Amino acid sequence: MMKIRLSDKILPAFQDFHKSLKAEYLYYVLKGGRASSKSTHTAIELVLRRMKYNSHALAIRKYGVYLEKSVYEQLKWAINFLDVRHLWHEKKSPLTLTYLPTGASIYFLGADDPVRIKSLMLSDMPITDLWVEEAADFKTEEEISLMVNTIVRGQLPAGMRYKIFLTYNPPKRKAHWLNKKYETSIIIPNTYIHHSDYRCNPYLSEQILEEIKHVEATNKQKYDWEWLGLPIGSGVVPFNNLRFEPIPDEQIREFDNLRQGLDFGYANDPLSFNRLQYDKTRRGIYVFGEIYGLQISNRALYDKAKSRSWTDKEVKCDSAEPKSIAELKSYGMLAKPVKKGPDSVEYGERWLDDLEFIIIDPVRCPNTTREFEMADYQVDRDGNIKNKLNETDNHSIDSVRYAMNDDMKTSKWGW
Repeated sequence: MMKIRLSDKILPAFQDFHKSLKAEYLYYVLKGGRASSKSTHTAIELVLRRMKYNSHALAIRKYGVYLEKSVYEQLKWAINFLDVRHLWHEKKSPLTLTYLPTGASIYFLGADDPVRIKSLMLSDMPITDLWVEEAADFKTEEEISLMVNTIVRGQLPAGMRYKIFLTYNPPKRKAHWLNKKYETSIIIPNTYIHHSDYRCNPYLSEQILEEIKHVEATNKQKYDWEWLGLPIGSGVVPFNNLRFEPIPDEQIREFDNLRQGLDFGYANDPLSFNRLQYDKTRRGIYVFGEIYGLQISNRALYDKAKSRSWTDKEVKCDSAEPKSIAELKSYGMLAKPVKKGPDSVEYGERWLDDLEFIIIDPVRCPNTTREFEMADYQVDRDGNIKNKLNETDNHSIDSVRYAMNDDMKTSKWGW
């Protein structure tokens, strides 16, 4: 590979991304606002890797019609930017960019033709890199997983590693699978995550910067979403009091005002059991324990709770399942139904939102962390915000709300 002075080519905000490619990450998630140059730097790295390794790359978009005017042109730009145009051959049908010294190529396919992707096999050298541009166009994670599994299958020669690049502007909806997976405090194994926005790009024109300033001044929500790349949801963020941080064992041992809650579930909806501490003086809660999952029977729940010494305290449960509550009692769990009144859900959510802090341990409680992070308000058909959270992925929120039910009734801030 010819020597290229990369310090002049890669922006400071992307130097860490460049260095991270030496690590053993499989997934590289580059997300953020418009004009941040995340796709530009992904293209640069794909070109550099073809010039370094005897392996191919595949660039994909959801719809093939957009390939030539997006990723193909972006990669051609990267080749010119790196001053190596004389070493590359362009081909329009099918779209291909080939590094002449070795034959390592970048191929382009639309995911609207999944048969071509599934049957893609190249005998001369392996495909090691997959770039999914505008990943938010894919409605489910499974669509991308199928493509990844097609690429990542064979044993690679020594020194080579598979690399999967996802680039996108985060969708507005917090419930979108990309936001649920990558807008989180939970560390995802084997994944490098990079967030950028227009401020990372010093080459924007004055006209664009003026437009950005105008949007910031006149429509802050649009600015946050389009230019900062934040998944704003309905635009009003519930639980501004959230903090995600480890809760040490020694601190947990000192907790003396414990609460427990249980939201039943089984086949399609997960069961969620939470154990927490209520700091009444400082008006906050520490969530440090969870049992969460599908098809957890009442007996299995009891056994899990007992193995963790969590059967010592009362558990406030959804009153809609009296049989399950009776069964848990028969095993020895101190299960008690929560009495629901009119607007109790909305009131409970507002009460939690009014606390000074909600601290959740993301390692001990990954599902609780995810649900609270992704919480968003419902909107009506006209886009008006309702005073109630979305009813999907709210199982841990419900169990925490049940756990605090009696405190809500006696609090001077509530009933």
